[in-house]
Amino acid sequence: MKIGIMGGSFNPIHMGHLMMSEYMRAHLGLNKVLFIPTGNAPHKRDYSVTAKERLKMVDIAVAGNYYFETSDLEVTKTTTTYSVDTLTALKRIYPEAEFYFFLGSDILQDLKTWKRFDALAKLTQFAVAVRPGDGAITKEAIREEIRHLKTTYDADVVLIDTPLLEISSTGLRNRIRQGKSVKYFIPDDVMAYIRKKRFYIY
Repeated sequence: MKIGIMGGSFNPIHMGHLMMSEYMRAHLGLNKVLFIPTGNAPHKRDYSVTAKERLKMVDIAVAGNYYFETSDLEVTKTTTTYSVDTLTALKRIYPEAEFYFFLGSDILQDLKTWKRFDALAKLTQFAVAVRPGDGAITKEAIREEIRHLKTTYDADVVLIDTPLLEISSTGLRNRIRQGKSVKYFIPDDVMAYIRKKRFYIY
């Protein structure tokens, strides 16, 4: 079994997350993609919506895709969440699975600073989305970083050219707060839940 891992705060989940995940799933021939909302992430402490509520929004968003599932592995933890711990737990659940950890190219150069990256690299491959016109990091710099990760950590990184869809959760929260339309940016059912709960209205 080949499983994609799509992690993030999903505050809120949006069409960019869904489109990239489906594109990479099809490209890699994955059996499923697990969406794993962060719980107590080491780099993000201040969420305006609880972890369980963010998980609920992801549940709603992925309900129509047979290949998409959610996981509460990080949401249910009370301690700080690290990717290496999550992948270790997933390996116990799916001992025969081959994992692909989804990343944006902007994160690639920070990857080696993640906690116990050497151990993480043994548990998963990294599928890096490279979008046209993405100026965060050049293709040459990406390839150089991949060589470094392979040589130093024996990490396997797959580059995938994905469509460009610039959406940020921060920008969407601001638009909701300002009363602006987010139609076609956030799934309708998720937006209905946001309105019902009055998230981001402060």
